[in-house]
Amino acid sequence: MEKKTRLIFTYWGSYLDPDTYADIGINIAQMLMKYWGEVKRLEGSEHFSKRRPIDDINSLDRLKEIILQRRSEGDYEIFDVTYFNPTVTEEIYVNRLEIGKYMMSVKEYDNLKFFRTSSPEVNEHRTEELLKVFTDIANHPSIRECWMGDDWNAFMGEPAFLYRPESLQQKIGTFLYTLKVRNEVLALVDRFHTHVPTDLVIRFIQNRLGQEAVREMGNNKILVKFYDRELTKLKVNPWDFLKEYKRHVDEYLLGKGIRLYSSS
Repeated sequence: MEKKTRLIFTYWGSYLDPDTYADIGINIAQMLMKYWGEVKRLEGSEHFSKRRPIDDINSLDRLKEIILQRRSEGDYEIFDVTYFNPTVTEEIYVNRLEIGKYMMSVKEYDNLKFFRTSSPEVNEHRTEELLKVFTDIANHPSIRECWMGDDWNAFMGEPAFLYRPESLQQKIGTFLYTLKVRNEVLALVDRFHTHVPTDLVIRFIQNRLGQEAVREMGNNKILVKFYDRELTKLKVNPWDFLKEYKRHVDEYLLGKGIRLYSSS
């Protein structure tokens, strides 16, 4: 196995009620079983658990039962769920769901080589299959922002979570501060929803990335693809785009005498 690469992730510690993440994690683990089949290994984090892993769980109810039982015994504050992703058939493709207070992530260990083959058709197919899983996870009512790809290749969530002041994002991405900025994040999201119309967001993205790059998904969520058909072929640098997006929103609000965020 090579370096860990995130396929799907959310810094949910910055917006979730911290008492709810484990139950949502169980929901996501069960969801992945519907796509990828049985759980090959369930284990507590190596840093927090001394319990032996459990292999080959093929029942949604059994998975939930084990996690809840171990949590009731003071274990599994953080837990990992390993699958073999059947989208890849030529080798075993290990994907691992990691659930913790600060973030949820699905990782792989092959440096995205299965998305970088010599066949564009294969790469596109695997990207589309990952997108199905991603949108299903991101559609969970409690998931308010979700990212696909280690380079932030796609986003699904509330438009407010695309508005990322750099100083705040640095705190969100630093586990020492992730939970501490929750009130700050939620206040910013509320202000965004109050003052920024979704149409403004949609038009900006379409103008920069094309009509097909953004789609409204219901429940006040949008899907934005920064890639061109293949996961690893980015149209733009997502972080540069997000900075431009922030400037656009700030300029719009400046005309109304509103300042959305002031760093402390």
